[in-house]
Amino acid sequence: MSTNYPTSLDALTNPLATDSLASPSHSAQHANANDAIEALQAKVGVDSSSVTTSLDYRVGVLENAGTGLEDLTLLFYMEVA
Repeated sequence: MSTNYPTSLDALTNPLATDSLASPSHSAQHANANDAIEALQAKVGVDSSSVTTSLDYRVGVLENAGTGLEDLTLLFYMEVA
């Protein structure tokens, strides 16, 4: 199974201690977890990401926009005073 994330959430199987390594398949269990982890990393992004769909990039844009707005507000109050 490849991951469905981010279009939908995955339904991963948590094997029990009494389950054999074949139910679910041991290798498939690791492959599914790895696919999900890679999808999360792609969505979140790395520090200072330039990937415009990553959360890191989008948060950076919002932080920079917020700083600009704060600076404009301060400048406005300085001009009025």
